[in-house]
Amino acid sequence: MALRRICGPRLSPRLIQKQLFTQVAVNNSNSAVSLEGYRQSSSGDPHTNVMEDLQGHFLKARVLTNMGIVDALRKWYPNHTVTQTPESTGLLKFAKAGQANATLDTNIDFYGSRFYKPATDPARQSGRLKDKVELGRYSYRWKDRDFHVYLADYWEGEYVNINNYYILYPRSHEDVKDGRSQMADELISAASRHLSDIEEEIWVYDRGYWTKSHKLWLNVQSCKWENVVLNEEMKTQLISDIEGFFDRKEDYASFAVPWKRGIILHGLPGNGKTISIKALMRSLALRPKPIPTLYVKSLGKTCDQDNIRAIFEKAREAAPCLLVFEDIDSLVSDHVKSFFLNEVDGLEGNDGIMMIGSTNYLDRLDAGISKRPSRFDRKYHFALPAIPERIQYCEYWRSKLLDNTSIGLPTHISSAIADITEGFSFAYLQEAIVTALLSIVQTQRASHAKATTLEMSESKSNDLRSNEVWQAISKQVQILRKEMKDSRKSVEDAGKNSVLADPRSGSAASTGFAPAR
Repeated sequence: MALRRICGPRLSPRLIQKQLFTQVAVNNSNSAVSLEGYRQSSSGDPHTNVMEDLQGHFLKARVLTNMGIVDALRKWYPNHTVTQTPESTGLLKFAKAGQANATLDTNIDFYGSRFYKPATDPARQSGRLKDKVELGRYSYRWKDRDFHVYLADYWEGEYVNINNYYILYPRSHEDVKDGRSQMADELISAASRHLSDIEEEIWVYDRGYWTKSHKLWLNVQSCKWENVVLNEEMKTQLISDIEGFFDRKEDYASFAVPWKRGIILHGLPGNGKTISIKALMRSLALRPKPIPTLYVKSLGKTCDQDNIRAIFEKAREAAPCLLVFEDIDSLVSDHVKSFFLNEVDGLEGNDGIMMIGSTNYLDRLDAGISKRPSRFDRKYHFALPAIPERIQYCEYWRSKLLDNTSIGLPTHISSAIADITEGFSFAYLQEAIVTALLSIVQTQRASHAKATTLEMSESKSNDLRSNEVWQAISKQVQILRKEMKDSRKSVEDAGKNSVLADPRSGSAASTGFAPAR
């Protein structure tokens, strides 16, 4: 049960049950922080009384839960300072990184949920059980100093999720200055600096929070420009546009124009937008002065204005940086648009921010985004690959199979594949090639046939009709072309049905699907 169920005027019957906040009499003699100076309680540990006070708070209609938590902590820890800091400070992440020690006090009351996390490492046989703590106390040690850290994750009303840490440190004249704990402030500063440092990670905004993703960083490392198949002229122009922006700060200043820029990558799915963005992310990170990337995956479910503000505030802190809005048409909906445009226009200044927005359907973007220079200045169209790009893509796959001892592609097959795949995206080309190769391997294993090696394929004549690889790819191309036609027909039928269902509609919407000729 989440704390959302127990906050606000609606009460959870489960919370009313006595056992949820069982008064556990525990002598916490092993705690890292001495209990000396705590207010007297029946258990010898003021934590029990804190939980009693908060139980009463949660069981009545209320506002300002945060004040209730602070008051309870000050009441039962009178000889400690109480310093509140948001969860985004990252105290537990700081400890997880080995910079401090944090141990959840599980021998006393804490509130949360137990869940099973599947194993992500194939070498591990199974996952493990974990706790999502929503109200609990941690014994925290940093720089040979001992703290108590409370974590509170709760909902204030229906829509506002609050996540705070409360740092408790023994009060002393040496530590307290201007009413604040100097040690708590040092801890907050150290954890915040560590959280902002990027090492083999990329900032990702997802569901209302910024997090650092090592997984995305790993994925980006394999995306090199030499492996990106695009029209060479457009590729050169795109790289020059992005890289050049970060080299021209002084030029922008000399013309008295803001040092900011935005571009849109558009075109049907599977034609290279995503891999181009990742190649840009990698190349910018390898510059003598690395340029970080901030990747926006999704917005949160709370206040849209707060989400948009949080995204641009982070970008301004990280500038110069690359700010990526992939599938921008789904991110910037109508009720977010005005907030988004205000931040893009940069009343607070967006110097050093290069924005990239990608979309499969340019016509779905608001004109204020797609047709307004100084917001998004240039648009790059990722069209369906022409014959030269299709040949180049097939050659890329042929080079990947040069060291494969079981199967390969003859040199003259690339142009033949390109001839029969007009209207195919790179994604469809890959599907045809990979599925064909897998089907050949499966057939060979089933029949115990000899491998179709690259050398054998090369020894054949230029007549591909008897070539096993060509036959398999040709078959997959036919299957995929039928699939493309069926998909287009389904979209057209849906458009016709919507016209029939709404007599006010004058015509069906454009499908946005490129015809397969």
